[in-house]
Amino acid sequence: MLLEESYINERLDHLGIVAGVCQEIGLASWLDAQEPGNRQQVSVGTATVAMVLNGLGFSNRQLYLVPQFFANKPIEHLLGAGITAERLNDDCLGRTLDWLYAHDLTKLFAGIASQARRIFGITAEQVHVDTTSFSVSGDYARAEETAAEPAVIAITYGYSRDHRADLKQWMRATRSRRNVCLSSGNCYETYCFTSSILPGHAGVVTQQYEAPGTMQPQPEG
Repeated sequence: MLLEESYINERLDHLGIVAGVCQEIGLASWLDAQEPGNRQQVSVGTATVAMVLNGLGFSNRQLYLVPQFFANKPIEHLLGAGITAERLNDDCLGRTLDWLYAHDLTKLFAGIASQARRIFGITAEQVHVDTTSFSVSGDYARAEETAAEPAVIAITYGYSRDHRADLKQWMRATRSRRNVCLSSGNCYETYCFTSSILPGHAGVVTQQYEAPGTMQPQPEG
């Protein structure tokens, strides 16, 4: 008597490559190491990787629909043994987003980028700072009203690269290394290693040198 075989169809698509890069740079383990005492059922690092996969899976859904995204994916292959789609609910992901915000996204991004640079053997000779302004419409609190709250950026008037001096704006500053060369011998122009959000009236000097924590060197070990 022949045994009946059953098959399960799951879609991997490009997510295997993304998950592989996250594993190679140690994204989940690095985040989990920032607070070893965290007892979430799905760790902060694993939940963050799940949101990266969801975001790069061309899915623009609310948090409570994320389990649907992973329902037909080989989730244990992507995220690890014991992880199920049901565990990636909005409560788990919401707590993870709160944790990421509380631990300063700019510093976390810089730390992960620094680790990736070491793992891939990237060296750099120069640091490049660039800023972009984002104009907005609508009524926002005045800059002086938000100055007492360090976590709130001031959406206000400033020098507009869009030539829209009539609109308020906020700024994004990106630091990247120039003349990047890998240990394999391949060289590239730029490599982004940290980014931060700044108030709309920030000047070039402020953006480069006064934004908190933006230009601090990352430890090598």
